[in-house]
Amino acid sequence: MSVLTIGDKRLGAILLDAGLLTDEELQMALERHREVGGSLAEVLVDMGLLSERRIAQAIEDHFGIPLVELHTLEIPPKVRALLPAEKAKELQAIPFALDEEAGVVRVAFVNPLDTLALEEVEDLTGLVVEPYQTTKSAFLYTLAKAYPELDLPVPPPPSGPSGAEMRLGELLVEKGLISRDTLEEALVEQEKTGDLLGRILVRKGLDEKALYRVLAEQNGLEFLEDTAGLTPALEATRLLLRSDALRYSAVPVGLKDGKVEVVLSDPRHKAQVEELLGKPTHFYLTLPRAWEELFHRVYPEKGRLGEVLVQEGKLSREALKEALAVQETLPKAKPLGEILVELGLVRPEDVEEALKKQRQGGGRLEDTLIQSGKLKPEALAQAMAAQLGYPYINPEESPPDPGVALLLPEDLARRYGVFPHHLEGNSLVLLMREPRNIIVLDDLKQYFKRKGLNYTLAPAVAPEAAITKLIERFYGKAELGEIAKELSRGFKEEEAPSLDLDESAAQRFVKQVIREAYLQEASDIHIEPRQGDVLVRLRVDGTLRQYTTLPKGALGPVISVVKILGGLDIAERRLPQDGRVRYREGGVDLDLRLSTLPTVYGEKAVMRLLKKASDIPEIEGLGFAPEVFQRFKEVIEKPYGIFLITGPTGSGKSFTTFSILKRIATPDKNTQTIEDPVEYEIPGINQTQVNPQAGLTFARALRAFLRQDPDIIMVGEIRDSETAKIATEAALTGHLVIATLHTNDAAQAITRLDEMGVELFNISAALIGVLSQRLVRKICEGCKQEVKPDPEVLRRLGLSEEEIRGAKLYKGLGCERCGGTGYKGRYAIHELLVVDDEIRHAIVAGKSATEIKEIARRKGMKTLREDGIYKALQGITTLEEVLARTIE
Repeated sequence: MSVLTIGDKRLGAILLDAGLLTDEELQMALERHREVGGSLAEVLVDMGLLSERRIAQAIEDHFGIPLVELHTLEIPPKVRALLPAEKAKELQAIPFALDEEAGVVRVAFVNPLDTLALEEVEDLTGLVVEPYQTTKSAFLYTLAKAYPELDLPVPPPPSGPSGAEMRLGELLVEKGLISRDTLEEALVEQEKTGDLLGRILVRKGLDEKALYRVLAEQNGLEFLEDTAGLTPALEATRLLLRSDALRYSAVPVGLKDGKVEVVLSDPRHKAQVEELLGKPTHFYLTLPRAWEELFHRVYPEKGRLGEVLVQEGKLSREALKEALAVQETLPKAKPLGEILVELGLVRPEDVEEALKKQRQGGGRLEDTLIQSGKLKPEALAQAMAAQLGYPYINPEESPPDPGVALLLPEDLARRYGVFPHHLEGNSLVLLMREPRNIIVLDDLKQYFKRKGLNYTLAPAVAPEAAITKLIERFYGKAELGEIAKELSRGFKEEEAPSLDLDESAAQRFVKQVIREAYLQEASDIHIEPRQGDVLVRLRVDGTLRQYTTLPKGALGPVISVVKILGGLDIAERRLPQDGRVRYREGGVDLDLRLSTLPTVYGEKAVMRLLKKASDIPEIEGLGFAPEVFQRFKEVIEKPYGIFLITGPTGSGKSFTTFSILKRIATPDKNTQTIEDPVEYEIPGINQTQVNPQAGLTFARALRAFLRQDPDIIMVGEIRDSETAKIATEAALTGHLVIATLHTNDAAQAITRLDEMGVELFNISAALIGVLSQRLVRKICEGCKQEVKPDPEVLRRLGLSEEEIRGAKLYKGLGCERCGGTGYKGRYAIHELLVVDDEIRHAIVAGKSATEIKEIARRKGMKTLREDGIYKALQGITTLEEVLARTIE
């Protein structure tokens, strides 16, 4: 489905404003544009509503961009060479004059309102661009003439009224439908505007029905006054895709005497329709309104996936027609939501809620369920396999045959997102996210056929992320030993690193370590210089693991690559530097935060792998215990007050904060955030980054926010007294403030605010709740086994064997999947303190954090340790992990 560009929107507005289009005509054009693509101007011209010249005049009048008769100019080779041929074709722009002294190039654009095209031409030429406009017909003629290397057929140059239009005018005069004077006036107007002659004559009083009768006669077509009585045959309507029917104003309605009967509303498209159908054709001509009624009756569906793929050039019309014919023979699959409920993966109310959200915001049901935390990607893949009748394979449980991976080249695996898993006789089992994609299967069959390999393809369903990781693991491998040798070649340990080195080996190493971090789901990469070598470590599930060591001489080139990646100063080695980059390589797509720091042995670099905003789950996916979740939901839905999230660095505070914003920052609210730095860019939220050098601190930003009419304010971190006081005042004046703080537990947050100088009566009035959280490692599902509790661990946790009698405890024994640790992934444990009247009185009375914690526990609050023990008894984590992450 085509989307309007900013230029198209501007054009529609000025044409409406100038009275050149009625609101109804513009809506019709927009409807057609959404389905057939191209530019709005092209759609208007195709529909016969306006001519290229009339549109160009409107742009010139409104924006002052002159129209140039491009096809009449002699363009100097030097000027033409400023823009490469392929770029001229892609951007629909041709430079035609150059003022070298002023550094200005004049460029003719088909769409002069496309600012992105103009900026790209400026970047490519290194000159200031003075925009002009040209018609599409003049551009195509000039492009073919000026850039012969493109080997394009040269169309006829633009001219005045066509011979067909001149004959139409004479025919209308002969029949006495218009006078000679009216025709002369219409021809003069057409020369100025370029509009269709028939349209001009209708504006001058010619009856539209009479015009179409004459047009039909002139073009040898049968005139059809009304289409209401037509009953189109299905075998005929299938011959033309909906988007093509709309583009060429043609609807096939029947098959008679070996010919396809087609109803047109514009005789200019007759030849294109005949070519598309590839069959003998009998045409009827009808009025535009009658044709519209027929079209909507025959093609009621909009924007189908196949048609969009045809528009984008990713699928041929023939392949789509073949696929649609195959689809009609297949048995109807059950709806995915129904399958998910039948398999017990989600509740019916979850599906209803997801469908409601899907209808509001678009997207697919399965994506909505995954984001809401109601469905795991693995469960989705299983459900899709059950829905469609294909096998499900989890690559972590059933690893692929390494030898089979070589049967498919990397570019095809990446392009189609597939991976060859194993062979069953002559059948190649292929992991796919969408096993019904017959286009992919057909392309792969053709590939094997060309290679002389007679394999049949057997699709199997696997999670998309698992397929991506397999592609990276098998095709993206680099031999670390070879890279290390290359890095050490030509170095002596005592030599200072040089910036003049060939950095190809360093680049390969940095790419490899980022890829490995992605595959291991690491959160950080540490490159640490030591006295005799360089240690590279990955932080996986909160714990640093050694990845490799490099020779000392490799430090300089590797740090240089990291700095270049983050846009840092490679010459500056004495000061810390920070940067951020969007890293894309193969199937790896990450946001990286980079930091360098001078140490006694050289510069250290840390790369943090940030999750994407799209990875942030709904609050249901944060891992709350059921009773805690209900109270948490009630707190964050309050209209004002301050809600604090506490915990050490790396406890998932930012993730929880943005998950809350995702739920409460609805389009009807003004949400402002102040962060250091901005980690996740969330659409619909106003995000600000602190800039101490420019004087923009948390406190100063907060003051500014209060003048911006906010509903919700998020403070990345309360670090000082001033920020604490302003955040509290904001909460007291009717705003909902969400902020993070570093404390060991929930009750200590109150003490911390008091220490920062916030009056106790203000804390009691403003604070609505405090959430303290930690991340514990999850037991690896690949090597999880039931174990007996360790008496020493029970003693230290204050648990008796009677308290856990009947409960099952688990531990990971260590396997390849978890790197021998027994843990894979992390899970949050929570301590939620909800401020009620009794706790408010305790705050005002100056009670200690310990006393407040006891009051909250008496009212049902679970401590971090208690929540951790609950999750260990659920088989999520181990008691040892809870003991290591909590203090009581």
